[in-house]
Amino acid sequence: MDARLKVAARWVLVLGTLSATSLILFILLMGLMLWPDRSLVAAFTAIGVTPRATIKTAHQFDFLLVTLVSVVPSASAIGFAARKPQHRALSLGLSVSVLLFAAICFFLGLHDHSIFMEWVSIVATIIVLSAVVVSFFKLNFLRSLTIANSIAILLLFGPSMAALSGRTRTVPQAKELWSTTLQEEQWQSMNTGSEYAATRQVAFAGDRVIAVFDAGFAPSQPTQDKWPVSAYRLISLDSRTGAKLKEITIDGRWGSMPYIYPTQKGFIDVQSNPPRTLNPDLVPVTGASSAAPATRTTTRERLECGAANCDPPTYVLGKNTVQLRQKRFQVVDSTGHVLSGGDLVEWGTFAGASADGRRFAIQSSYMEGDPDFVVYEYFTVYDSATGKALAMVHTKDFPARQSWSAFSSNGRYFVAGNPNKLTMYELP
Repeated sequence: MDARLKVAARWVLVLGTLSATSLILFILLMGLMLWPDRSLVAAFTAIGVTPRATIKTAHQFDFLLVTLVSVVPSASAIGFAARKPQHRALSLGLSVSVLLFAAICFFLGLHDHSIFMEWVSIVATIIVLSAVVVSFFKLNFLRSLTIANSIAILLLFGPSMAALSGRTRTVPQAKELWSTTLQEEQWQSMNTGSEYAATRQVAFAGDRVIAVFDAGFAPSQPTQDKWPVSAYRLISLDSRTGAKLKEITIDGRWGSMPYIYPTQKGFIDVQSNPPRTLNPDLVPVTGASSAAPATRTTTRERLECGAANCDPPTYVLGKNTVQLRQKRFQVVDSTGHVLSGGDLVEWGTFAGASADGRRFAIQSSYMEGDPDFVVYEYFTVYDSATGKALAMVHTKDFPARQSWSAFSSNGRYFVAGNPNKLTMYELP
């Protein structure tokens, strides 16, 4: 065969290999959004590994696979077309992959504010580059590069392995008392939305647990040019057994959830149109003024704002407020004096407080995918006086965004979940 045809055939093979590699890379990148899945995180969480450490390690492994698949086959094909020894082409391809992986780890360190990860990435890059330069002047080309690449990969995975080998702080699991299904749906996006809604769709009222949710469109709908109407269902549950004792439906504009607040007298203040006050049996309270609802245990005597509205995020905690910072929290009185503080198990969103302000909860979760979905979610209950984590609640039936949550008035019981599964817990 003519030499030119041989060269052309070699490069056609290279182009075909590069095209196939690009397709595989695309598939891996799509899979990156779906892995690790919930079962992987749950398995590692069961042995004491933090969910965040599992996800970071799995994503880092994904990035390594992507760089290897995108570079090594192409380097082999180019070496074949250029008539270079395959061991040289593969070794150089592996080195380029490790350098790209080190760059990715460096930017991951920047994103996570991890100076240690940044320095590890720099050291790994220097090791590989030095080995590539030195190997050109030595006969044991493959051996020196292989050793350098192996050392670099081990260094880059060092922080993740350290996180996996560590264990979460010993925090007792809350005791599950009962679970109930209010309405089972495939997608509860209308009922498990924002941080604001999560603490205002379930509440304790005396010896009852009251929940409100969007049960679907009302049977009677207005004409096409009017706003659709939803049927909002309020259910009263026995706090001891979870049995459904009473249920009513309130029709209202779609998207206008009638949030509920417990009052100091054991009633429920319903923010419907018009506003109404109900007793634990969901019967209107005689003489209660709809224009001036009873005092709430969640009264806003001071500013309450989440992460999007103030820095640091601040929430009402009885007569005081709690401020959330990246790794810590602190309880502050009305004069700004710091009363107590503690470390957060993991950063998260506010998930309610007991009426006396002695306990509060933080919801921690992670979402990925398109459309995104919750990979893990758990609540950590803290003692506001000592700053210690008292108990954890791990969600098994995941919400669309954030599960509902509420404390009993004395802080002994904690309810969390969604219409698919609402669960009562007893705290230590």
